[in-house]
Amino acid sequence: MAEIDLSHSNDYRNVTDYYKNMSDEAIRADLDQKRSPAVSVMQNLTHDFNKATAVRNSNAFATRKLIFLNPINQSFPDRPEGAKKWDRRGSVGTYNYEHVEHHRVTDYQQVFDQLHAEGYTIYAIDNIESYQPQNLFTTQLATKAAFVFGEEQIGLADDLIAATDQMLYIPQAGSVRSLNVSVAHGIVMAFYAAQHPKKPAN
Repeated sequence: MAEIDLSHSNDYRNVTDYYKNMSDEAIRADLDQKRSPAVSVMQNLTHDFNKATAVRNSNAFATRKLIFLNPINQSFPDRPEGAKKWDRRGSVGTYNYEHVEHHRVTDYQQVFDQLHAEGYTIYAIDNIESYQPQNLFTTQLATKAAFVFGEEQIGLADDLIAATDQMLYIPQAGSVRSLNVSVAHGIVMAFYAAQHPKKPAN
């Protein structure tokens, strides 16, 4: 009778077989050798679902890092995490493998200045007609690209948009004018990955 391989059966994390029984630190280090330069910047995300899904998207497409620009907590104005800690459960552990930064939303210019100094093109993802946004699907994205997202209902602040290099929109054929921010983030990450493919995890 053939023997059954049970070597991976004691690792219940949602990781591929290649990463089974590796430590979180080892997984992150291995991913760091495969990451694309893409950076995501998320402004004022108040729902844990959106934050957790953005972390999962960043992991799925092995991007460089994810930056949250958080609303200011008036009781603790210097706390970069904002008003409350986010519920990580929706990220199914991927926060252990990703590079996630927290900044106060008022510090966005410092974040953008650093990205520009590193040679990044910063794209605002929105569909405000007065900014003459370009179709994502017909745009050749810079390799060193940073994408800025705001929550669906409020969108991006005008100051943040003005500090970016270009606005891109996701073309839609339905009746609703916008997408949930975490869905939009996944679409943009997938489109970037299609233009700038990286070697997948083994």
